[in-house]
Amino acid sequence: MSRSVVPAGRRAGAAFAAAVALGLASAVGGAATARAAASTAAAERQFADANAAYEARRYDDAAAAYEKVLGAGLADPRVFYNLGNTQYRQGRLGLAILAWERAVRLDPADEDLRANLELARGQIRDRVGEPDLQYPIRVVKETLESIPAGTIAVVFLALYLLAAGGFGLAIVARDWFRRRLLIYAAAAMTLAALCAGTALLYRARQDSAPLAIVLVDKIDVRSGPGEENTILFTVHEGTRVDLRSRLDLWVQVGLPNGLTGWVPATSVEKV
Repeated sequence: MSRSVVPAGRRAGAAFAAAVALGLASAVGGAATARAAASTAAAERQFADANAAYEARRYDDAAAAYEKVLGAGLADPRVFYNLGNTQYRQGRLGLAILAWERAVRLDPADEDLRANLELARGQIRDRVGEPDLQYPIRVVKETLESIPAGTIAVVFLALYLLAAGGFGLAIVARDWFRRRLLIYAAAAMTLAALCAGTALLYRARQDSAPLAIVLVDKIDVRSGPGEENTILFTVHEGTRVDLRSRLDLWVQVGLPNGLTGWVPATSVEKV
């Protein structure tokens, strides 16, 4: 059963303030610190005002306030999450999905985000089938996509250091049995580190993939960059597409089922 959209009640806290300060501070020194502190306070107020506007059902005001926070240079998943909820309440399915897609790239472990995306994707008119994956591969893929890249990086680094330390201790070990045990353990850590490194490369590729969301009600996908070209198929608001290339005011997009074509650049927005 699909879950309902979670209210936009995510408040600014210590972590939010730290993220604001990190995102807005551009220099080191007393003056820069003071400016960062002032910017942090302003962003917190704007975020609180946006939440208040949402709760009062002033969705236009809420969306504008969330956009203002993002426009100040802060890319925080909580802001994107709330913005997506606001857009959804206004019936802007494409913009809601776009905001949630951006949020989930920053915080893939957030269950509420994934629930909202699942709900919204179920309302898209396009039903684009993805290639079927065997059960073990599908489970691994879904697991990796729910773990932040930073967490995988920490695991990789820890395993790498354990492997290096194990081989180092094996070299200086005097006891034959202990040396052999250390070599086996270091080899196992090396294999695990290789798996973690592969997972990290996969996540980095996924996070940097050029994806876009269709923002118009529907758009004809053509065989070439221009209105004079043949219409191949039609996609609707909220559909996620791969960005392939760009030519003037047109972009080439692709679907998971292999279909490709050209659409006006203004009809989609990159995640």
